[in-house]
Amino acid sequence: MDELTNRKQSLSDPGRPAEAELSTIRVVVVGPPGLLRTALAAVLAAAPGFELVGESEPDHQLTDRVVTRRPHVVLVDLDAIEDPAVLTGRWHARLPDCAVVVLTSRRTARVLRRALGARVRGIIAKDVPPRELLDQLRLVAEGQRMIDPVTALAALDAAVNPLNEREREVTAAAARGLSTKEIAAHLHLAPGTVRNHLSVVLRKTGARNRWEAVLRAQDAGWI
Repeated sequence: MDELTNRKQSLSDPGRPAEAELSTIRVVVVGPPGLLRTALAAVLAAAPGFELVGESEPDHQLTDRVVTRRPHVVLVDLDAIEDPAVLTGRWHARLPDCAVVVLTSRRTARVLRRALGARVRGIIAKDVPPRELLDQLRLVAEGQRMIDPVTALAALDAAVNPLNEREREVTAAAARGLSTKEIAAHLHLAPGTVRNHLSVVLRKTGARNRWEAVLRAQDAGWI
C-alpha cells in the first residue's frame, strides 16, 4: 500500500500575504507507482502557483486520503481506474468544490463517456506537454471544463452508429462474455439468428472476431 506523500512546493515563500496563498492550486495525483506519477509529482511540485499535497494509489483507502488533503484538483490516471464514477461520486459527496481531471492514453468516445459519467471537469491526454498540462489545470481550477480535442472528435465521429438496435443488444450481451446460446436465451432469439447478427456486427465493425468487434464498438461508443 502506497502512503500518501506530502511534497511541499520548494519555491513557496512562507512570508507571502494571505491573498497569494489563496491563489495556490492544491493538487493530489492518483495513479499506480511508476514513471508517470513520479513525473507528474515533480512537475507539480516545482510549478509556481501549484502545491502538490499528495499522491496515492487507487486503493480502498484513497477517498479518505484525498479528503484529508482538501485539494482543489484531483489528477487521476483514468487507465488505472476500474470504475471512476464510484470514486468521483465519493469525492463529490465530501469535497463538492473539488475538480476531478483525468489523464488517458486512449482517446475514444468510450473514454469520454466514462469520464463524463464520472462528472470529471477535465480530460487530458497523457502525451500533453507539461506547460500545457499546467495551463489546463489552472483553467479547470477556475471552473472551466477542458476536454482533449482528439477525444471530443472521436465522440463526434461515433455519433453515427452503424449498428441497429438488435445488433447493439447482441453486441452488448457478447461484451458480458455470454455465449451464443446464452445470448439467444437472454434476448429470446434463436441461436442461428444470434450468429447472423454477430456476422453483421463483424462486417460493420471490420473486426476479425466477436471480441474485437466488442472492443471496437465500445471504443466508438456504439454500445
